[in-house]
Amino acid sequence: MSDPTFSTINAGYEFPPVVQSYAQAVIDRYALGSLDMNPVHTNEEWASRAKVFGMPETVGHGMMTMSTLASVVTRAWGVVGENGGSIRFVDAKFTKPVKVGETVTATGKVKRKHHYGPGKNWVQIAVEAKDSTGDLIGLAELGYNLPD
Repeated sequence: MSDPTFSTINAGYEFPPVVQSYAQAVIDRYALGSLDMNPVHTNEEWASRAKVFGMPETVGHGMMTMSTLASVVTRAWGVVGENGGSIRFVDAKFTKPVKVGETVTATGKVKRKHHYGPGKNWVQIAVEAKDSTGDLIGLAELGYNLPD
């Protein structure tokens, strides 16, 4: 659905899943884009010695995980939609570090509609991301303003 409106979306609406690779090359590109070159993300030799999070390998950025969570909504509806919809807020929690080489699948569902009148209506969206073993690695609540 590319042009959702408040009247056409109901609680329970499910977004298409987003599948994201956390291969080292992807993590390295994210590090460059975000200017976060922390060796826990980018230096495999250092990470093997430091064993941050008890793992001898690099891990994805927390903000990369949040980006994956938010992209469930933005890929479907846009950061600012063609019809004027927009992200209102993102409240994310990280529950498990994402190991290098993982594939993460994020899913989302409209949890609730908030009726505040013309031009003020928005929906609350629950999003979660799991790694290839099915473990929860992050979850978020997103608010999205929808035109009437």
